Amino acid sequence: MTDMGSGLAELAEKYREGSIGGLEEDEILSDIFYLIGEVEAKEREIAMARLRIKELRRAKRGMNRVGRTRTAMWAIRGFILENRIYVKMAGEFDCQSSKQFSNQVLSVLDTLAPHCEVVVDIRQIKENGDKKNAFHVRKMVCTLAQLKVTRVVRISEKIPKAVKKMMDSIFSESGLDILDVGSLEDASTLFKQEKHHLRV
Repeated sequence: MTDMGSGLAELAEKYREGSIGGLEEDEILSDIFYLIGEVEAKEREIAMARLRIKELRRAKRGMNRVGRTRTAMWAIRGFILENRIYVKMAGEFDCQSSKQFSNQVLSVLDTLAPHCEVVVDIRQIKENGDKKNAFHVRKMVCTLAQLKVTRVVRISEKIPKAVKKMMDSIFSESGLDILDVGSLEDASTLFKQEKHHLRV
């Protein structure tokens, strides 16, 4: 049998004048069954294409997590196509809120591939002094190290010195560097230099 395109073109030409004079019944039935088969094949292709579109849209949106406790708030966005995670933290994190936050970060990281990029906005974070917070930071950093994160960009203008010291120490332990910038625009510029775009 000829390929679908040429087969349909031949049928179209055969019946172009709208007359079936001179055609045998068996031939007409055969053409009808052929057309039904081609329609069914097209319907399967359309269904698969629609499914693929849904998958691509879901991948483009990535995964989002938002949470809050009495004293802390956070937002996490994973961009699968860009292989990037954006994290924003605000307020005062105690051990419990740090645990909730870190678990949500890990769930979003699970959707990303190795060599991902990380943007952390902690300009509105407050000092807590709870040393147990370090455990949850270390848990996230170890996962980033396992993912062989390409780059960690921290928006950290005017953050508490103790928070910066703790983060720097834990990242250093895992062999990861942090690049500090002053604003989201500065972070975006870094990615645009490599033809990436940070979208939040």
